[in-house]
Amino acid sequence: MIEPRPIWVKEPYPPCFPEDPKLAQLLGSNYYPRLGRFKLRMKRRHARDLRKGLFGPKGSRNVPDKEGGAMNFALPNGWTLRLTYHPARGGDPERGWEAGDVDAEFIPPRPLKSRLLPRQQPAYSVAEAHP
Repeated sequence: MIEPRPIWVKEPYPPCFPEDPKLAQLLGSNYYPRLGRFKLRMKRRHARDLRKGLFGPKGSRNVPDKEGGAMNFALPNGWTLRLTYHPARGGDPERGWEAGDVDAEFIPPRPLKSRLLPRQQPAYSVAEAHP
């Protein structure tokens, strides 16, 4: 599993790192859980540099092929990054195919109440309650 880059590492982000106010707020707050879920649409090069900026260069070229696919990454404080790669679009015959877009979805941790076990069904008789 790829570990996110620690917040205290002050390296510059890669050149195609996506610029979005919500993403900047998430990174600046060290993944504050109550910011809420949000989604960004970007090109594949931006998704690659997003991964490089968050996790470092190791494994940044491991992506779904031109048919598309999805990848999930664990972020600090229970956040999840889901990258959904769309299929490639057919380009002109000379240039080949054109890379599809990528949806980056930042999913916050579930609230504690929803992570608890569901309540047991009530017993309908004393015999069912105490077997």
